[in-house]
Amino acid sequence: MAVIDTLIGVFLLAMARFAPLLMVPAFTPFNGVPATIRMCVLLALTMLAVGVRQSSAVPLDADHPLPFVLAMAGECVLGFSLSLAVVLPMAALGFSARVLDIQSGVSAASLFNPSTRAAEALAGTVVQWAGLLVFFSLGLHLLLLRGMLASIEIIPLGSGGLLVTPAVLLSKLSSQFLLGLMVSAPTMLGLFAIDLTVAYASRSMPQANAYFVALPIKVLAGFVLLAGSLRYAPPLIERMYRDAFTLFTPAGVH
Repeated sequence: MAVIDTLIGVFLLAMARFAPLLMVPAFTPFNGVPATIRMCVLLALTMLAVGVRQSSAVPLDADHPLPFVLAMAGECVLGFSLSLAVVLPMAALGFSARVLDIQSGVSAASLFNPSTRAAEALAGTVVQWAGLLVFFSLGLHLLLLRGMLASIEIIPLGSGGLLVTPAVLLSKLSSQFLLGLMVSAPTMLGLFAIDLTVAYASRSMPQANAYFVALPIKVLAGFVLLAGSLRYAPPLIERMYRDAFTLFTPAGVH
């Protein structure tokens, strides 16, 4: 009976560590994958972790459940910390793309995403899909899953917690969002030049409604410039993911 309790404890602790990466919609890069497939991957990773770690640092005790519940909470926090390696680059890309939506005037036109049940902007969807394409084409999803399994040996089950201090997290936030703005910077500068031209035209010809005349031009120019800048964006997006992986993965995981 003690052996069964130990295996159940290891299984639950490992599942608590892996669940944020695979099952929480806002923290998973596999959000487009059906939930049943993600659950199968979660169970497979958990069973592999049970084979790697045969003993639980915090045993499952029905009479005194509080230590085990606290250990599971710590494992969830560690899982969210590991998921930040994917969340921060995607959030930075999404933020910069939403700036483009507002600047180009297409923010009013949105697409409904049935997987997330939320409305998404046009340019934001294009840039985020480009980021996901780079993520999967470089094999970083396999590296992330291997790192989650390797974390069992580096950080024993039951001793999870935050990987970084708030100061380090804030510094990484600033660098990630700066890199995200660099992806969209050529398009922003091009749209800003068009805005300057429209402003000059409206001052020269106040009787003409230059804003509505230039709006289709801004939309077309925004997508043309975005398509041209995304051609050179993959190395920068790769740098974003690599920097995030070096900070939010346990030391020793390669």
